[in-house]
Amino acid sequence: MQERTRRIIAAAVIVPALALITGCSAGNGAGDADNGDGKVTITVMGKPAATNTAAVQLFERQVEEFEAANPNITIEASDVPWDAKTFATRLAGGSAPTLLRVPLTEPPALIERGQVADIASVASKLDSFKDLNPRVMQFLEQGDAVYGIPEKSYAFGLVYNRDLFEQAGLDPDSPPQTWDEVRAAAKKISDATGKTGFGEISTNNSGGWHLTGYDYTYGGKMIDQSADGTWTAAFNDDASREVLQMWKDMRWTDDSLGDNVLGKQEDLVAEFTAGNVGMWVTAPPDVYPNYIAAGGKPEAFGAGPMPQGGADATLAGATVLMVNATATEAEKEAAVKWIDWRALRPNYDLEVAAETAKASAADGLPVGVPVAPIFSAEAYSAYRDAIADYVNVPVDNFAPYTASLDEFEYVPEPAVASQEIYAALDPVVQSVLTDQNADIDALLNDAEQRVNQILAQHK
Repeated sequence: MQERTRRIIAAAVIVPALALITGCSAGNGAGDADNGDGKVTITVMGKPAATNTAAVQLFERQVEEFEAANPNITIEASDVPWDAKTFATRLAGGSAPTLLRVPLTEPPALIERGQVADIASVASKLDSFKDLNPRVMQFLEQGDAVYGIPEKSYAFGLVYNRDLFEQAGLDPDSPPQTWDEVRAAAKKISDATGKTGFGEISTNNSGGWHLTGYDYTYGGKMIDQSADGTWTAAFNDDASREVLQMWKDMRWTDDSLGDNVLGKQEDLVAEFTAGNVGMWVTAPPDVYPNYIAAGGKPEAFGAGPMPQGGADATLAGATVLMVNATATEAEKEAAVKWIDWRALRPNYDLEVAAETAKASAADGLPVGVPVAPIFSAEAYSAYRDAIADYVNVPVDNFAPYTASLDEFEYVPEPAVASQEIYAALDPVVQSVLTDQNADIDALLNDAEQRVNQILAQHK
């Protein structure tokens, strides 16, 4: 495929988190095929949650404008999120939507099973295609085939409450850089404010996800592939022991992790928005819109670098849009047109970018949150200029985070069975956080056996 340019970090309009379809039209699972009259209906992932009123209004306006510009295409959308287990069944049964919105961990398996379509003939005609980030597209291209288009990319960082930092005597403009500094700051916050110094999550695969991201900062890795193509677990090492011991110390010695350690990301977002958590790890640009939608104070939101254990690395990923393999040619063309309209043009076409930024700002949505972009440096430089008049977020509060992203190595999530691996590791994290006598070595040995059984199915 065409040569692509290197990533940069830039300020972008944040399109609120999207989701996917629950019901399907009559006809095949992907949507209604062309009936001979040139009209086609596609079912798509993408509608924001009903609780985010402004985002829903923007989405519905985009659908209306798209259908007006493309009168032969009808969009049907829903806000149900991707779930690998549920959609494995739906894809196998032919009842999945036309347009799939999936994390970057999913494409290898979807491509291998032949469940997503090659859209190269349509995607390559897009004006923006040549500028898509090669660090993401490498997972979506095989030879001349193109199996998806990135919607957004992310990298782990430290999110923190600037108000609680000040109350604890910490400098909100200089967040912790290392895990030792995180531990010290978390204890200061807990001791000074009575709030949770450092928040953690451990359910719905989030414990394994965080263990993976933290492990990378110590130079570890989760899986290895041998010359014959077989995969084996690689996390039973000193890097994982460092992470688990840190959690154990913060939970049981420092008492800085609080008692709510068996939640998922949504739970921690709520607690952080309410001002009850000093710091936690996530993708700051992804969390900020939800934080604002829930009533969080813009000026209290801080974003710092992913804390390090010596490796100068951070977990990075993306959300990508893929077309169901059962889609007809007409549906594939319609789906790519929608991808371009909804995901690409607002961040590439300068006129559309300015219009979208203006409308988003008028609706009270965040504009100008620094992100890991899906396009080239040249494209984003022009984009930043186009939206400059409508930026409504405290961009300086993200400066420590954005500065770090050019310094760290981006390490992707496990190449195979990532969600299954995370699920197998959740109990390890939960045990350390709920049992002060948890045996780290025994937990890792047991998890290694379970993950190796999972990996034996992937060659």
